[in-house]
Amino acid sequence: MNSVNELVQADETTVEYPTYPVGEPEKHPLFFEKRVYQGSNGKVYPLPFIDKVLDVPKLRSYQAVRLENRFVRVLILPDFGGRIHAIQDKTNHDYDIIYHQKVIKPALVGLAGPWISGGIEFNWPQHHRPGTFMPVDWTIARCADGSATAWMSEHDPLGRLKGMHGVRLTPDSALVELRVRLFNRTPYLQTFLWWANAAVKTHEDYRSFFPPDVRSVADHAKRAITSFPIASGHYYGVDYDRRPGANNLTSYKDIPVPTSYMVVDSAYGFVGGFDYQANGGFVYVADPLIAPGKKQWTWGHAPFGRAWDRELCDDGAPYLELMGGVYTDNQPDFSYLHPYETKTFSQFWWPIQGIGPVVNANRDAAIRFASIGNNAWEIGLAAPRRIENGHLVVEDAAGSSKELAELTLEPGQHWRTGFTPPAGTKVRLIKLVDQNGLELVGYKPEPERPSASLPEPAKEPKSPSEISSNDQLFLVGEHLEQYRHPTRDPEPYWQEAVKRDPGDYRSRIALARRCIARFEFRDAVNHLSQAVDRLSERHPNPVTGEAHYYSGLALRFMGEDERAEKAFGKASWDRAWFSASKYELALLLCRRRDFAGAIDHLQTGGLEILQNNLAAVLLAISAEACCATTSGQANAINPDQILKGVLLRDPLDHWANYESARREHDFSTFLRQCRNDAQTILDLAFNYLEAGLYERAIELLELHKASPVTESVTPNPGLKTVMVDFLLAWFYSRLKRPELSTAYLQRAQQASPHFLFPSRAHEAQILEWAILQPGPRRNAAYGLGNLYYDRRRHAEAIKVWELGGQDDPLFAPLHRNLGLAYWNQQSDPKKARQAYERAVELAPSDARLAYEYDQLRRKLNDAPATRLAALEKNLGLVLGRDDFCVEYLSLLNLQEQYERALELLISRRFHPWEGGEGKVLAQYRIAQIGIGRKELESGKPDAALEHFNAASLPPPNLGEEFHYLQARSDLNYWKGKALLMLGRSEEAETAYEASASEAQDFKEMAVTSYSAFTYYRGLSLRALGRESEANQLFAGLRERGRELQQLPGTIDYFATSLPNMLVFEEDLTQRNRLEGQFLEGLALLAKGDSAAAKTLFAQVLDLDASHYPATDHLRSITL
Repeated sequence: MNSVNELVQADETTVEYPTYPVGEPEKHPLFFEKRVYQGSNGKVYPLPFIDKVLDVPKLRSYQAVRLENRFVRVLILPDFGGRIHAIQDKTNHDYDIIYHQKVIKPALVGLAGPWISGGIEFNWPQHHRPGTFMPVDWTIARCADGSATAWMSEHDPLGRLKGMHGVRLTPDSALVELRVRLFNRTPYLQTFLWWANAAVKTHEDYRSFFPPDVRSVADHAKRAITSFPIASGHYYGVDYDRRPGANNLTSYKDIPVPTSYMVVDSAYGFVGGFDYQANGGFVYVADPLIAPGKKQWTWGHAPFGRAWDRELCDDGAPYLELMGGVYTDNQPDFSYLHPYETKTFSQFWWPIQGIGPVVNANRDAAIRFASIGNNAWEIGLAAPRRIENGHLVVEDAAGSSKELAELTLEPGQHWRTGFTPPAGTKVRLIKLVDQNGLELVGYKPEPERPSASLPEPAKEPKSPSEISSNDQLFLVGEHLEQYRHPTRDPEPYWQEAVKRDPGDYRSRIALARRCIARFEFRDAVNHLSQAVDRLSERHPNPVTGEAHYYSGLALRFMGEDERAEKAFGKASWDRAWFSASKYELALLLCRRRDFAGAIDHLQTGGLEILQNNLAAVLLAISAEACCATTSGQANAINPDQILKGVLLRDPLDHWANYESARREHDFSTFLRQCRNDAQTILDLAFNYLEAGLYERAIELLELHKASPVTESVTPNPGLKTVMVDFLLAWFYSRLKRPELSTAYLQRAQQASPHFLFPSRAHEAQILEWAILQPGPRRNAAYGLGNLYYDRRRHAEAIKVWELGGQDDPLFAPLHRNLGLAYWNQQSDPKKARQAYERAVELAPSDARLAYEYDQLRRKLNDAPATRLAALEKNLGLVLGRDDFCVEYLSLLNLQEQYERALELLISRRFHPWEGGEGKVLAQYRIAQIGIGRKELESGKPDAALEHFNAASLPPPNLGEEFHYLQARSDLNYWKGKALLMLGRSEEAETAYEASASEAQDFKEMAVTSYSAFTYYRGLSLRALGRESEANQLFAGLRERGRELQQLPGTIDYFATSLPNMLVFEEDLTQRNRLEGQFLEGLALLAKGDSAAAKTLFAQVLDLDASHYPATDHLRSITL
């Protein structure tokens, strides 16, 4: 037993930070069906969205957990997803080895809106999970060895998976261990990734380092690949071959644009960073067999990136993220969690000093082996724990070894030496061994490798009709589903497969799982029966029990317990589906009060099934239930010991905590640890429902309603929900207590329906029951419609929303939802307009509604002047939202009210959305150029030049800067004209040259060869007398325009961010056609065919009256 002085200090504390508040969570449900986020699906429902950050900080206090020993100090913030906020190296003047943010300054980066930089963020089941800006449950566990673990846990608000991580320190080590436990507490197969994002403050003297065998790195989804560490070719649009000496991806200063790179392949298990100014850094290590993910991200060393740095921190300090991925090597790259499966693993971080970047590292030590020229080498060693009598040994290619030194290492110390092997001797291995000869860390110098070709980047799969093999049809669909592809649906691939072969069991099972996800259980059973027929065509015992398992699950939800029991029984013959099926069988037996039978199923599974915490708790409940009446096996089971075992491995398992609290008649710890969060309570209530334990569920729900909710400093509107009353009404109905059922149902139907965003299968069934009961139906209809629409059961959603509107025609959100559905699903613009007009009439102060209505009006092609007049009447609402304000600015610019637009632009603070940058900047650019052109026309080139120059230098309040690859040919062209009028011909030529030299543009987060700015590049070439080049460019522009007019509209398969298509569907083919007509019009205008250009611009405006470039050029022709 360690002495008190050796114990890790672990305690709850309070920290204060200046904090920029965020806006209120959006009370309207947002159905982002094609939102691309980090390369995968960006749906946010059932969470409310937050799309506003505020500008005046307030000092706020936060709950924190501090762990500390002699070497390191760790700070964890439960209010922000349980992130590690700081790790300080006490042996190096409290150096922050990760970015210790001294301000909470959210920006619109997260999946559900706000996100903060710094610390170590834990991302699962997809990147920038909503929980990173939400509170988590937490507790501290202390062990007899003096170690302490701060556990953080949440039920993922999207998929209801349970993710838990424990930050652990021991008394004698600088190693910070992260123990992770991921539990699929649902009966469905689910996908996940895990990335730990360690942010570090960076500068020109900071170096990231990766394993020495890394030769190539990949972008998101492996859509692009470049060499490493010296980048080659085009990567993120940058031509690194044209940047010799400035193309080292380990150096922040060499990366000019926002850039991710992920290691393609490595045998090592570490990454890290070293700060030469502080002479310190850190290493991250994990088992490479399950943790291959190694990634760096930066906003880039250029104005665009520095603008984002300012958005996220008051001092604008740049940072890198050095990430470690487990069960993933890319984003998106998802793995599977089977029903009720638990995965556990660890990741580690520890500080290093004095030795610089290393060539290998693990939990024991890190080693540097670097050439200093002339066959001389520098060797460095560091360790997170004390190593006594270590031996540094070198082996040559002939197999002979030599001890270079005997040494002792302590955390915070380092050891360095020089080494020059005999001439002609090659080092094969250098290693540090302990006093028993056990290798602690070693390094085999990488052989010189000839330049090798890079791995092929990923390719977009073919459409179903183009694929000849059913095997490939299934696998492509599987890939799309596994990777949560945001814009490609897997089902057409499986549907094509079963069209060709109705008995294709893999595709039938896949389609059934999709039906179950939509709660269309009868359709699922139909698919599965055909899968079972094929699987058992020749023999009754198929190789997989998956079809039987999902048949049982669908039948269980349908209430056909006898058939479900038979299906689960057969599924349990397959080892892969044994544990999940046994738990499901135990649930069915509990439902008919056969607790002894339930025990038999749970114990048959042994320790494996009890890794499913739900099964272990159910075993304790079953043992308690039949203990008094059953002798033998049931009496031998101690429920308390079972629950203690669950809580020993998972102290934040709330079902086990609640059952323990029931036995002790003390719910204080349970309520504190789960924060009495309504969504967590509902999860537990549904666990009881599935076991038929209605009375216990009612006790839990009544406790929840009678107890205060723990308020949090980060938004969590799901803390309370009217769904609890619906569930109580349903339970009392099942228990034949109509008075209480009616009372709770009336309460549920008459309560505020805001944030009634149900998503679970049982919620669907309860609301389907509620909507059939006598009395008001508005809330049930609203919530059920929300759930249906989220599950893409659009027609049913519309039907129940219309039903709710009949009950309460004054409830604006119902009309808003219907308007959205009429546009997106029924393609009925008239009904969409009427619904939105009614919604806005009922809620005139709702800024979100007003903004969406204006966006609808834009899609309906209402005249810009009419839209502007409407917005002028509601400027308070308009100015309260960044997106609405940008739309207002675009209308001012369309009406040539450039001065008014500029006045607003320079006086209001704006905030960008990651992936949607450039929108404010575009309006600023238009306004400045518009005023400058007016000054030119008025014969005031000096005043015009001021505006053209200002257009290149956006003020900080806009929150964004020009991207490194953003075309500025128009700005330089107009500068050239003004300078020429001022008689400054040499400067004018320089401006024209700058315009003419641009070879591409950066539009909607992608590089493009032709855009509206190509026109000004051509005009600049012409101004320089390079007519042939100009004509060639205009010919290419026209050809691109014609090509676009024939191109079917699709979203880029590899898109990583798509902010434009969030609420209303857009006709992408029409969008291509209009863009093509516009580009062709520009080319014709440049060639002097004004009449043809005018016709094309008019055609664009006939379908998009708010198209500024077409409006502007048409005006210039008319003038």
